Amino acid sequence: MNKIMAICVVWIFCSVPAWALVEIEGFFWLLEPEGQASVGIDGLKGTKIDLENDFGYGDMETVPGVRVIMGNTHQFGLSIFKLDASARNAIDRTIHFGDKEFTINENISSSIEMTVMQGLYRFNIGSEAFHGGLMIGGEYLAIEAKAASDRSGSAKADADTGLLFFGGFVESDPFSFLRLRASLLGGTWEISDVEADYLELEVSVLARITPRFHIGAGYRQINIDAKVKSLPLEIDLTFKGPTLFIGFEW
Repeated sequence: MNKIMAICVVWIFCSVPAWALVEIEGFFWLLEPEGQASVGIDGLKGTKIDLENDFGYGDMETVPGVRVIMGNTHQFGLSIFKLDASARNAIDRTIHFGDKEFTINENISSSIEMTVMQGLYRFNIGSEAFHGGLMIGGEYLAIEAKAASDRSGSAKADADTGLLFFGGFVESDPFSFLRLRASLLGGTWEISDVEADYLELEVSVLARITPRFHIGAGYRQINIDAKVKSLPLEIDLTFKGPTLFIGFEW
């Protein structure tokens, strides 16, 4: 048993990957927001709104972002993106949103703004051909929702929270010019009057144009289930769609 443990320890510390120590990527996420949300006031719950059926969301939104990974076996990373989506639709039922009551056939203009910032640590082991490991980090999430009509006026609600997440990732370089990546992370958080659950899945393929420059594409999905008891505000949202990115490494 001691020999096996010693071999494992030596393998971990000797399997120092040959990939870049710094990687910077800019990306565009072509996502579709979907799900339900309700915005109340003074302890009274609002109407549970379907983003597509009630407010008319369904078009693809282009979300820019950036990601930085530094390190080798012990890696530290930072990622940030911001969603700014809007829609307009004539509702077919009465909707209570914040302190406003929107009635049947009103044309509602709505918007969703969401900022997500992640900081993480990854323990990365294996060979250049196949490597991966576990990751842990923290996330800051801020969201603002607005709804307005010419007849009833406007209302908005906003909330922000932090949460811890855990997950894992794998990367494979089957050829010198090609890399496959996948990651899964999630977390749950409850502090003060805020409860939040977060789940994120991402897969991608990148092609090296030069040893230090790459382009790629993939798929990303984020599920957010959150509640702010004081408003009250409840969201159960999914953001999913393809990603396009360009990166540099050295």
